Amino acid sequence: MQLSSAKFELFCRALVKKMNVDIDETIGTKLTGDGGLGGYGYITTDDFRTSRVAIQAKRWSLNNSVSSPEIDKFRGAMDKFRAEFGIFITTSTFTRDAVAASRAGTRVITLIDGDKLLDLIAKFELYVTPKVITTYELDDFFKEKN
Repeated sequence: MQLSSAKFELFCRALVKKMNVDIDETIGTKLTGDGGLGGYGYITTDDFRTSRVAIQAKRWSLNNSVSSPEIDKFRGAMDKFRAEFGIFITTSTFTRDAVAASRAGTRVITLIDGDKLLDLIAKFELYVTPKVITTYELDDFFKEKN
């Protein structure tokens, strides 16, 4: 939450890049006049197909959930740039209407809320270093025969 909106967009582009999206360094990278995008890129889905991916990043407080009009605006930006996929990332949550809006239409928008964002940061170790490693010792249940 302490990142500026601009730095949060950079962070989200870096995360999506770790998820195998080739980020376009010219589309959706300006702070104003970006066409409603926080980033844009391309993902290769198989040996001969590449798809366009639009990214939206909203650094919002937990008491301000993303609602369906924000999803609709993002879908309009996706249309403008002919993106086949959309990824909407927020530090907050999504309302039920936003979830429904993300699933409507011909292109589903992937929603990443604050909790999922934390999971992905840990999974891809994006700008974090794991410090605690948990080990497990097997209980007798696993050592006994039948």
